Amino acid sequence: MTAKLGRRAFLSVAAIGLTSTLAGCLSLGASAPVTYDLTPGSPGAVPRRSNRAIVVREPSTVATYDTQRIVVRQPGGVLSYLSDSQWSDTLPLLVQARMLQTFRDAGVTNIGKPTDPIALDVILSTDIRAFELDTTTGGALARVSLAIQLVDDRSRNVMASQTFSADVPAASLEQVDVVAALNSALDGLLRQIVSWTAARA
Repeated sequence: MTAKLGRRAFLSVAAIGLTSTLAGCLSLGASAPVTYDLTPGSPGAVPRRSNRAIVVREPSTVATYDTQRIVVRQPGGVLSYLSDSQWSDTLPLLVQARMLQTFRDAGVTNIGKPTDPIALDVILSTDIRAFELDTTTGGALARVSLAIQLVDDRSRNVMASQTFSADVPAASLEQVDVVAALNSALDGLLRQIVSWTAARA
């Protein structure tokens, strides 16, 4: 009986020690990451080819970019994330929101998300092919590439497709400079996408 109690006491003490160790690791972990937003500028008004309703789908992408983390491409094909930083939402949702914002700022009002109560004429599909800081050449280059398709909702035919890409040098590897360069690259692409779409849909 005494031996059994001794074993139970030992196991209890061991469990308490393990719990305390884990708690200590959690309390000593890294501080919360700094959160950044994408804030494209306001484009000028663009003329539209028609007044058909455009629905902007949530962009598709590979798992690497489907996150709040800021992706860094390193030499040797290594992919990592910018330390202690994150986007204000998962990247596909953030790009979708900023794309809609840019369209509306350009005067394109007959546009929305699939969940909005609007008629569906044209689907704008986006594939995020790159959204990262590229350091493979020894510098700091913000690289953004978006593949766009316009699809007629009734016929399901592809009306037009094009890939838009931009490389913008970052002033340094500091978080704020990296985010500024990525924001600048996205801003330039969204302006092009708005004008390209307005001329075709």
